[in-house]
Amino acid sequence: MNYFSIAGTKNEKIVLFHGTGGNEYSLLQIAGDLDPEAAITSFIGDVGEGATRRFFEPLVNGRLDRTDFHNRVDQMMEQWKQLALQDATIISYSNGANFVLGMLEKEPNLAKRIILMHPTNLNYEFETGSDVEIIITAGALDTMSIAGDTMKLKKQLEEKFPHTSLKLFDQGHEVTDAEIDYLQSIF
Repeated sequence: MNYFSIAGTKNEKIVLFHGTGGNEYSLLQIAGDLDPEAAITSFIGDVGEGATRRFFEPLVNGRLDRTDFHNRVDQMMEQWKQLALQDATIISYSNGANFVLGMLEKEPNLAKRIILMHPTNLNYEFETGSDVEIIITAGALDTMSIAGDTMKLKKQLEEKFPHTSLKLFDQGHEVTDAEIDYLQSIF
């Protein structure tokens, strides 16, 4: 998978996974808001292009193509190991957050901290867990990632990942200033 990196001035690493229609630059502002001195690695989804770019095939009738999803996650996990990003903070949004959850299914010690903004509950299966800190943000008015399903996802994650939290905002599927303010306060 293609990516680009920006050197940082300290040892902190941030890894970015954009949402559908995004690109490797979509979350740079958020990364800079959270830690302007961190090294950044930003991945670009390789399915579709432009407004349809994403990390895995779109849902069909609300269902995930598990074969495609797992194949793409497996490919990413090989690259992840080569880049040695296990001590990073992951910031992910929407489709990117869903992809990161697939990575977490395979490797519970994926990173030291994982921020999942507006993930969708796609019936993930977590066999084992870890002490990784997982921060979920969601919109109470989100029609793409339904808040109730996100709360179920949080409870599922908590069973294996005890340091999981969820913050619900009075918004839809977009990332707002209030959400960034919240993440800055806990980063």
